[in-house]
Amino acid sequence: MKKINLLALMVAFTIISCKKHTENNTDGDETGTPVEVNYKPNTTVYGSNKYVRFTVGDANSPIILASPHDGTITPASMPFRDNPDAVTVRDLYVTDLVEEIASAFYAKTGIHPHIIVNDVARERMEPNRSLEEAYHKSEAANALWREYHSYLKAARDMVTKNVGKGLFLDMHGHGHTKKRVEVGYIVSKANLNASDATLNGVANTSSIYNLATNSAYTFSQLIRGDYAFGTLLANEGIPAVPSKTDPKPNDDDYFNGGYCTLTYGSRNGGTVSAIQLETHGTDLRNNATQRKASGIKIADAIIKYLKNHYGLLLDK
Repeated sequence: MKKINLLALMVAFTIISCKKHTENNTDGDETGTPVEVNYKPNTTVYGSNKYVRFTVGDANSPIILASPHDGTITPASMPFRDNPDAVTVRDLYVTDLVEEIASAFYAKTGIHPHIIVNDVARERMEPNRSLEEAYHKSEAANALWREYHSYLKAARDMVTKNVGKGLFLDMHGHGHTKKRVEVGYIVSKANLNASDATLNGVANTSSIYNLATNSAYTFSQLIRGDYAFGTLLANEGIPAVPSKTDPKPNDDDYFNGGYCTLTYGSRNGGTVSAIQLETHGTDLRNNATQRKASGIKIADAIIKYLKNHYGLLLDK
């Protein structure tokens, strides 16, 4: 197993970022003109008006965390997204949960994760859809969308360049009846409900495809086996689906992942895989005490996941 150097590389490093222009690509990165940007580890970079922010982690961080839907700012320059298909609900306290996960991860490993946060209300700007499906009402919202995605791409590029492989966790909140984390891999509910043999045949549709191609485990084991992310959460006392104890969503409400998980995971190439975590509120993130406890548990699951599937030994 590879052991990451725990001494943070406190030097600026250059990543090729992108200003996004293409609006229709839902199977990969939005393309654009490369712009050279210098990001310094352990600094915070802000977009226009400080509406989105990128807290740059340590250069040797294999982890990216994002919170796209917990914003509350309602800029006058970004009118309400009034399309009937536009989802505008806020994922309450998810940004605070992300901060708790990052804090616990650092306390246990000495490594600061990369964090990307959108502070604008979802009713005004939607980062987790393609521009075509975001139903924005202004170019200001489109420009902010591009900033958010330029930070996600920069973080992914840093992980690829400095670590070689990593994991992006796109953090959300759901209001479904069952109080469990819905672990999304861009795999359809029908395939998750199918047999292991069927599930093993659709690894190439998932946001952890690179991980699956380099793993000693079958794809079904990665999804609902002993060391699946959902199982590791359940072992920490956080119910999750799919997992070993709750392997299939069946007919229940379930989110399998959105645009960011698809775009910045490894379904279409690269060595950074992605998982969308749809968290419940009760007993997990509804108050500060719950968020602190949950942050520790989720950080522990991340560390065990990286150890078992990436060969990264992160304990101090």
